[in-house]
Amino acid sequence: MGKDNQNNTPFLRDRRRGGLRQVIAVSTAALTLLGCAPSEEQDGAALSPPRADLESKPNIIVILADDLGHYDLSISGNVMVRTPNIDSIGRDGARFQAGYAGDAVCAPSRASLLTGRDFSRFGFEWLPHLPGFIRARDGTYVTEQHPAVLLPPAPPPPKERNGLPDSEITLASALKPLGYHTGLVGKWHLGTSKPLLPINRGFDEFIGFPGGASLYASPDDPSVKTVKLPWSGIDGYLYDNLTTKVWRNGEMVPATKYMTEELGDEAVGFIDRNKASPFFLYLSFNAPHNPIQAPISDYDKLGHVKNERTRTYYAMIENLDAQVGRVLEKLKKDGLEENTLIFFTSDNGGASYHHIPAENLPWRGWKTSYFEGGLNVPYLVRWPAKVSPGTIIPGMTSSLDIFPTALAAAGGALPADREYDGVNILPAITGAEPDSLIDRTLYWRKGDYRAMRHGQWKLQTAKYPNRVWLYDLENDPTERFNLADTMPEKVAELRAIYDKQEEKYVAPAWQPVARTRVDIDGYFEDIGDDVDYVYWAN
Repeated sequence: MGKDNQNNTPFLRDRRRGGLRQVIAVSTAALTLLGCAPSEEQDGAALSPPRADLESKPNIIVILADDLGHYDLSISGNVMVRTPNIDSIGRDGARFQAGYAGDAVCAPSRASLLTGRDFSRFGFEWLPHLPGFIRARDGTYVTEQHPAVLLPPAPPPPKERNGLPDSEITLASALKPLGYHTGLVGKWHLGTSKPLLPINRGFDEFIGFPGGASLYASPDDPSVKTVKLPWSGIDGYLYDNLTTKVWRNGEMVPATKYMTEELGDEAVGFIDRNKASPFFLYLSFNAPHNPIQAPISDYDKLGHVKNERTRTYYAMIENLDAQVGRVLEKLKKDGLEENTLIFFTSDNGGASYHHIPAENLPWRGWKTSYFEGGLNVPYLVRWPAKVSPGTIIPGMTSSLDIFPTALAAAGGALPADREYDGVNILPAITGAEPDSLIDRTLYWRKGDYRAMRHGQWKLQTAKYPNRVWLYDLENDPTERFNLADTMPEKVAELRAIYDKQEEKYVAPAWQPVARTRVDIDGYFEDIGDDVDYVYWAN
């Protein structure tokens, strides 16, 4: 894997039409770097025998980034940013041909991760209802090229039901009876009323913020570079409503550092307090979700990046990487490295409203869309006691798999009173069953917008606009050639499979307030109107 930073020229092209034509020809070597086509050397690593078992239960750490695109890491081939610590999780452990988020937007994705179940099974289809959020989309801050379509007002849910239902079992709740001390550091976004807070959902400790975002620092902090997005209503709304406060000891108090570093401190402290017995740490960063803010010290290291906004964004990612490095170093220093199971992934792909050139390439689409750019995310697993370094796993995995995998590693069993959509990936990553993730089906739903991955096939259907997209990801991993019109039988076959799954879903617990157009291939003024797009409702 020493060639991760070579052969990346196609990824650095803007999303203009000419650039898109050249991205279609992404080389096999480049796709290998992104985990789509394992090389012969990597295939050999996948067959390496696992290390000897240890008798004690592993510590379990789930590190979740926020809006981090697949291509936002140097292990994926990005030569503009350096992420050696995050990269080391994959190099010292396992990477996957395809790693998927539970959804293409924050809260539902996180609900699926912590429960191991499709969020549509329990009505968590939209972001938790936030009355003031309508101002981010109604033109209060900026009138976008394609204004949001406001939907008829619907009664909000009761506060105690505006989040993850109490009928759902979280990973923290499942691990506690097995002797684990549990902690959440960072972003929650699964409900802010008292019954829904982490401390009532299985977490012994919670230090972070209950909502969906936070300022990293005061916008006028001279030690922090702040770049606002004047074209984004969401950005304007966040600056008006966010603070730098964190929940600590039952109250919201001001953070003492740049937010990502504050969370890094708390993660290291949690490990230090609990190193004598098994622990579960859910380290839920908000980086690099906007606002776009980074320490000047990190910004200054990236002089080779000329665009101010992109430079600040990558500085946020490098600071995130440094905090992951502190966690890894703490484990090593305390002798916990060998028997700690670490997952690193992102809640969804990179966001379009950042306007970062080449973000998510070679994938199409963004956060809020079910194209690969919204769903195909970094996904790395390390457990030195059982997973050989450099392992590449064929097939696909999902953040839904974290729940059953962590529970199995801890010696537990899935609750028998409900159906799970995630699977235990230990047989795949330990080499016992390396091909067990090849034939799978994954599903996503956002109102009238649906998607599924069934083996090599990817189907998306939408009502706004009335479109069907069918892709053969084995031969067209970047979703350039829509086969829906030429393969109607395959579309019908996949629709039937999806319909059977949808019978298990329930109606959303609350209603969206608006639909917003998301252009799949770009944001440049000269790209024209003849582009694929979807409407994201929330």
